[in-house]
Formats: sequence, C-alpha cells, structure tokens
Amino acid sequence: MMEQVQVIQNFNELFNEYHQRSFLFARSLVHINEVAEDIASEALIVLWERMNVETVQSPKSFLFRVVKNKALDYLKHQKVLRRFVESIDDWNVKQLQQHMDTLDKRDEEILFSKEIKEITAKTLECLPKKTREVFVLSRHQHLCGKKIAEELGITVKGVEYHITKALKVMTVNLKDYIIKV
Repeated sequence: MMEQVQVIQNFNELFNEYHQRSFLFARSLVHINEVAEDIASEALIVLWERMNVETVQSPKSFLFRVVKNKALDYLKHQKVLRRFVESIDDWNVKQLQQHMDTLDKRDEEILFSKEIKEITAKTLECLPKKTREVFVLSRHQHLCGKKIAEELGITVKGVEYHITKALKVMTVNLKDYIIKV
C-alpha cells in the first residue's frame, strides 16, 4: 500500500513539473487546447512508463520528443481526414452538379425550374442558420472554405461539415428532380 502511494506521489511530481510546459508545446503545434491536453497527458504517461523500465537521461527532452511525435501523428491524421472529407464533398458537389446539368439539358427544366427554386429556397430556410450561411457563401457567393471560415469565425473543417450537411439535405429534397446516371 505504501509503495502504491509513493508511485502515485512520484507520478504527481512528474506531472506537476512537466505538464504545463508539455501542454503549451503541444498547443503550439496543434493549436487546439483539447488535443494539446490529450497529447501532453499521453506523453507524460509514455515518459512515466519509460522511466519505470529504464533510466531516462533527460526526461524533459524525451517528453518533448514524444509530444512532438504525437502532435505530428495527429496533424498527419487530420491531413488525411481533411483530404477524405474534401474528396467526399467534391464527389457530392460533382454529383449534384452533374444531376443539375442533366436537368438543364431537358425540356422539362422550364416546367420544373420554379418548383426546384421553391424547394431549394424552402430547404435553405429549414437548414440551421450556420449551415445555411456557409452554403450561401459557398454556392451563391462562391467563397472558398478558408474565406468562409474567416468570415464566420469557424474552422475550415466546420465549413466542410456544413457544406456536406447542406448538400445531403438538398439531394434528399431534390431527389425527384435528379436523374440518376
């Protein structure tokens, strides 16, 4: 029991000594407090586990190397995730555009044009405010994701989320007017 108390006390000392610096370093790399907190905590655990197995000559250097590697892993994962989301968004946009182009080529466009505009307007009204704002800025004002993010004070990932959400709703609401090819 005494040994366990000593182990906990030793970890608390390590945590108190290095946590703030490792958190700040992680945050300088990933720019998100919650992620930086996770990285700092995980890195401290890695350092603690290593110190229980072998002597660590420079705990601070070892810890910062772990923080840097974990931050790089996170950023690489985010890059892959962003590419995936962008590819889905691009595919959705291309598919919707293709369907809309097909509609443009048909004589029925004249008949359905008013209905499509009404459905589109009603769909936009039903969307949550932020999703509607992002969609209008993207599709009507033709702003890029970065500009929209800056204008609305959200992340580029948030912009992608709202556009994808709006496109899904538009696709469902316009399903009767979209010709599948």
